[in-house]
Amino acid sequence: MDEKQISQLTRTTEMNYMEKKKKNLVKKILKWSGLGVLLLLIIAILIPILFKDKLKDMVLEEANKSLTAKVDIGDFDLTFIQTFPNLTIQLFDTKIAGTGDFEGTDLINAKNIRAEVKLWDVISGDKIAIRGIYLDGADINVKVLKDGKANYDITIPDTTTVEEPEDDSNFKMSLQKYVLSNTNIEYDDREGDMYASIKNLNHEGKGDLTADIIDFETFTSMDELTYEMEGLSYLSKVKTEADVGLKMEFTEKTSKFILKENVFKLNNLQFGLNGFYEMLEGYDQMDLSLDASKATFKDFLSLIPTFYQSGYESMITKGNLAMNGKVAGRMDEKSMPGWDFKLNVDNASIKYPDVPGTINNIVLKAGSTFKGGENMDLMTLDVTKFHADFVGNVLDATLKMRNPMTDPLIQSDIVAKVDLGSLGKVMPMAEGESYSGKLDADVHLNGRLSAIETEKYEEFEALGTLKLMDMLYKSPDLPEPVNISTMLFAFSPKNLSLKEMNAKMGVSDFQISGTIDNYLGYAFRDELLKGQFDFTSANLDLNQLMGSSTETTTTTESSETSTPAEESSEPLLIPGNVDFLLNTKIGKMKYDGMDITDVRGMVRVKDEVASMNDVNMNMLGGNIGLNGSYSSVNPDKPAIDLGYNLKNISIPELVKNFTSIETMAPIAKYAKGNISSNFAMKGALKPSLEPIFSSLTGNGDLFTNAIEISGFKPLEKISEALKMTKLKTQTLNDVKAFFTFVDGKVNLKPFDVKMGKILTNIHGYTSFDQDINYDLLMNIPKEEIPASMIQLAENAMSKVNNVVPKLNVGSLPAVIPVKVNLLGKVSDPKITTDMKEALLKASGNLKDNLVNTGKDLLNKGVDSVKNIAKDKVNDVKEDLNAKRQAILADAQKQADKVKAEAKKLADATRAEGAKQGDALIAEAGSNPIKKKGAEIAANKLKKEAEEKAQRIEKEAEAKADKIMSEAREKSDKLN
Repeated sequence: MDEKQISQLTRTTEMNYMEKKKKNLVKKILKWSGLGVLLLLIIAILIPILFKDKLKDMVLEEANKSLTAKVDIGDFDLTFIQTFPNLTIQLFDTKIAGTGDFEGTDLINAKNIRAEVKLWDVISGDKIAIRGIYLDGADINVKVLKDGKANYDITIPDTTTVEEPEDDSNFKMSLQKYVLSNTNIEYDDREGDMYASIKNLNHEGKGDLTADIIDFETFTSMDELTYEMEGLSYLSKVKTEADVGLKMEFTEKTSKFILKENVFKLNNLQFGLNGFYEMLEGYDQMDLSLDASKATFKDFLSLIPTFYQSGYESMITKGNLAMNGKVAGRMDEKSMPGWDFKLNVDNASIKYPDVPGTINNIVLKAGSTFKGGENMDLMTLDVTKFHADFVGNVLDATLKMRNPMTDPLIQSDIVAKVDLGSLGKVMPMAEGESYSGKLDADVHLNGRLSAIETEKYEEFEALGTLKLMDMLYKSPDLPEPVNISTMLFAFSPKNLSLKEMNAKMGVSDFQISGTIDNYLGYAFRDELLKGQFDFTSANLDLNQLMGSSTETTTTTESSETSTPAEESSEPLLIPGNVDFLLNTKIGKMKYDGMDITDVRGMVRVKDEVASMNDVNMNMLGGNIGLNGSYSSVNPDKPAIDLGYNLKNISIPELVKNFTSIETMAPIAKYAKGNISSNFAMKGALKPSLEPIFSSLTGNGDLFTNAIEISGFKPLEKISEALKMTKLKTQTLNDVKAFFTFVDGKVNLKPFDVKMGKILTNIHGYTSFDQDINYDLLMNIPKEEIPASMIQLAENAMSKVNNVVPKLNVGSLPAVIPVKVNLLGKVSDPKITTDMKEALLKASGNLKDNLVNTGKDLLNKGVDSVKNIAKDKVNDVKEDLNAKRQAILADAQKQADKVKAEAKKLADATRAEGAKQGDALIAEAGSNPIKKKGAEIAANKLKKEAEEKAQRIEKEAEAKADKIMSEAREKSDKLN
């Protein structure tokens, strides 16, 4: 083989070797890659399994350590497939339930809560850093009561404590992103008189919330935003969007928020905000301005429900809109920043394509200014011009107000001349909706409020009238048209006088007249509004007015059928800042199937309480008098304090129309006749106005000349037990009984009644859960005793005397007292009687003599033993007392020592907890989020230390008590 061939063979061999080596490398890569994928797959499967229960326990432990509310988690899951290398914790059907005053209201009820955490934190057991929080499908209900108590205040107070100081929180916040989706929020602040509702909120925030300088981006959308304050609606179901950029700068003493690019949108009105808001030590500084340069007049109208909810898209507008606003300056406990807001509309018009007319010459010039500082009396409010005209109708108004905080100067003129029938020519009406009639208003106000307050009415100009004539309003939303033939309001400095109002709706008529005092003080200072009215009606059909059938009744077999009322979550609210007196006189009234006549009385509305005085009416075959009150001070549990006077009321009609009667007195369902009753009752109601039976307390009486009872299970059971069929159906005459109700029970005081020839005394109770416990003492004439009961008594006698006797009925007394007890549910009570024993006792066959002799012998033996023992006890008493004192004194020294050592250890534990907490705050630096987290952790440490200290002291107290208890037992054994 020559050199050339050898060279070629060598190259071929090298190439084959390299190819083989390459294939082996590929195989190794594939092998190890496959193993790596398999390992990752195994980890993905195992981690959720290995750490799921651990993390769920940590979440619940953290909630229970931090919160006083009840936390429920439906399900729990872990995954990191979508968020690798981070791990996602998922909580399903999570609920934070209210307690105490907020029981029944969930603070949060969320379908899904996700938290994104670092995988290695879970594996290593370190604090778990939360990098993202996602809330989906949540209902959030925030409530603040009048006394300031809030249902979101559920963190354990600083004075309480949890666990040991070394057990820090399992989690720490390292947020980079948070998301709320498909969330509904309701905020009801009774203390601040504010209400807000958000439907279908979607909100997202991004940014490193652990940094000192944060570029933060948020996007928000809401299907509906409603906001009300102090009885005024500012936003009503407004569709809202906000895309906001913020630069947040944090130092040790300041927090500054600088607005970057942003867009806000309320329905169709789009605007932006420029400037900053800075929180400094003791005060805030701001400089914010409104940019609505792109907004049009039509955009502005989208905030007015009347225009936005009826043909807004097709509405054609013209005119100019200018909206400007600026807030700048210092805000602290005494000072407010200055502001300057202006709204100008001119040369504007509104035209709907489907109606012939146009609303023309719309002008609105309004504004408010304040230069800033402590003197809010320098604030101004002006509507220098409002005008609109349409098809011969005119609307004009002006308002000027100065010195609003001290002595408001009010200047206002209102002129309105409107043919209501022409409204359909300029605005689209719903199908079946129409107006007719005339409105004529011309009102002039000029003067200072102090003139009215000091009754110097000549110094205040208040003139004019508001007239409504021949108004007829039809709507598919109303059961009947509303017809107001005349209504006249007259303005004067002293009051607003309703001279007359005559109205009809369906078959109902009503007339109202009266006066309203201090209407200006109420409007501008939220002072007490006073009024007095007379209401009369010849015929009032409330069934028709409320849109229900005149044949509807509340008859039910079970309270469960009253679901429409129970589902209502809105209670009847009584205004708080009014004092109204209503004198009522109604000839005929129909309500819920009941015919009521001659209704008279007085109702006063004041301080969220409606009080009824001497209200009388004829109904249910008799007469009902009513005094008392209904209070909505706590709207979640309205309170009643009522006194009733019922005269000759039909029992079947009472049961038919008032389902609560059957709950309080089940026998009423099986009774026929009339009753009279006086009773007083206090308690709480559900928002649906159904009584909370367990809260009711009261007392009263009832009287009936005659009442027939049949089909009542307890009577039937008594009849079976006594073998007396006559008892199943009873006619009771001249019944007089007294009752009380408390703790969910109606307690019947002892009273006598004749059941046929049997004089019976009855007492006991019926609970609102339909449990009964009654004792009856039945004085049964011997001729009423059935033969079957005589036979049972004879059988019992044979067992006592070992003979078969014959009971001599003739030797029995004229009346046999028999005890009967009814116990259990009204529908199936258990009956016990002593009929057999009563017969035996009455016949003298119970060996009474033998029993009495045995008692005499026993008493003599006891007296003899007592005399001997008394002599011996006196001999040793002194020595025993000395020994007892020594034992107790020694035990007291031991107990005091245990408590002193425990106090020393507890104080050291508190000091160590405080030291560790202060160290955490010092390490947090200037970032307010880190600092807030450190403060929370420090508070937890202090709480934990305090609880451990209290536990030490408590255990020592228990040990000391045990020492003394054992000493007392030892001392007592010396007896």
